[in-house]
Amino acid sequence: MAHIIIIGNEKGGAGKSTVTMHIATALSRMDHNVGAVDLDLRQQTFGRYCINRRNHINEIGVDLKSPKFYLLPEVDKATVPEGENVFDHRLSAVISEMEQSCDFILIDCPGSHTRLSQVAHSLADTLITPLNDSFVDFDLLARIAPDGESIEGPSVYSEMVWHARQLRAQASLKPFDWIVLRNR
Repeated sequence: MAHIIIIGNEKGGAGKSTVTMHIATALSRMDHNVGAVDLDLRQQTFGRYCINRRNHINEIGVDLKSPKFYLLPEVDKATVPEGENVFDHRLSAVISEMEQSCDFILIDCPGSHTRLSQVAHSLADTLITPLNDSFVDFDLLARIAPDGESIEGPSVYSEMVWHARQLRAQASLKPFDWIVLRNR
């Protein structure tokens, strides 16, 4: 069974795609079979990196270890039962495909709240949240008092992470490790 690593944060510019690239490349260089998917369907920063790396490797004819990049497959909406989400089916299909050959699955989430990101968080064995060194970024983990000295409560992102943990517990899955990574 593949170990699923989610790189997530609802703030853009936190370094999610860069962190995903470094982890995926490092695990590949350690001779692990690494599958990767980019859930930022609009921007595709990590996906473009993987495709450009593969094209460059092929062009110069060197053997550099790299993750295998997967696209979300299209799903016939007519086959999706009423009340179910087509994106859930697309993500399940790509995870099932990757699990057949990968030791690690890395999922780069968008810097926004999406259904795909919610579902991906609930699949995590490890969640990595890159965070810049600023109160603006920290506010995505916790609501900070105006004086900057105390925490008033969880942020919307922390609540989403908590919900993902609850879904895993309801499914009798072990809790995921949550690593908050100070970036830059």
